[in-house]
Amino acid sequence: MQERYLGDSHDFLKYGLLRHLQRELDIQLGVNWYLARPENVDRPGNNDGEKRHHVKGGIWRAFDPDLFDRISGFEDPAERRLDRIAEWGVLPRSTAYYSENICSSDRHSWHANGLNALEDCDLIFLDPDNGFEVPSMTSRTAPKYALYAEAADYVRRGKVVVGIQFARQCDPIARAREVRQRFLDACGGGSVLPVVRGREAPNILFVTVAPVSLAGAFETSIENFCNRSEKVELVA
Repeated sequence: MQERYLGDSHDFLKYGLLRHLQRELDIQLGVNWYLARPENVDRPGNNDGEKRHHVKGGIWRAFDPDLFDRISGFEDPAERRLDRIAEWGVLPRSTAYYSENICSSDRHSWHANGLNALEDCDLIFLDPDNGFEVPSMTSRTAPKYALYAEAADYVRRGKVVVGIQFARQCDPIARAREVRQRFLDACGGGSVLPVVRGREAPNILFVTVAPVSLAGAFETSIENFCNRSEKVELVA
C-alpha cells in the first residue's frame, strides 16, 4: 500500500470489514501494510488508487457513520500518514501494525519481521497495492503484491488471514474463486471462507482463509457484514 491513497473508497471498505469483525468476534487485529514507496514501484504520474466516491456520503455514511467521520481528515493530502490510522482511532485502539517498508532485495527478512511483529494477533490483514502475486510481476513491482507463501505462513501459525485482491479488467467472481483456491492450496490446510466483493470500481475482493477451529464464527460474521450494505456482497 501507499500512504498517498489512505482513506480512499477502497480503504473505507477495508476498515469497515475489519472494524465489523473485531466488534463481533472480540479479536486482536494485526495489519501488515505491505508499505511501498511510489517512486520504487510505480511509473511517474500513476494515480490508480485515487478513488474517493465515499465522500459524497449517502449509503457510504450510513454504512458506518463513525468510520466515515474518522477518515474524513484524509481528504487533506498532507494528512495521509499511517500514524493517523491509530491516532484517529480508525481501527480499534488495540490493533497491531507492521509498517516496515517492503524491500525486494531482502524480502525474506521483511516477512520474518512481520511474522514476529504480529505474533499475538488473531486476524492478520494483508494490504498490498494490488493483491496476490501474478506471473507478470517484476522485481520492481513485486512489493505491490502479497505472496501466497507469506499469507500461508500466518495461517500455519493459527491466524485467520484476510488478503485483498483488486479485480481489474476481469470477471471478479472468477478472479475471487481463483485466488481463494490458490491461497488455500498454498496453506496445505485450513478452511476457505466466502469472499467479500466490494462493489467499487475497480472491485476489491477480501479473501479469507482460517484454521478449521475458527472458520464457523468468521463465516457467520462475514455474512453479517455483507448484509449491511449494497456496497458489499458474498462470493460463494
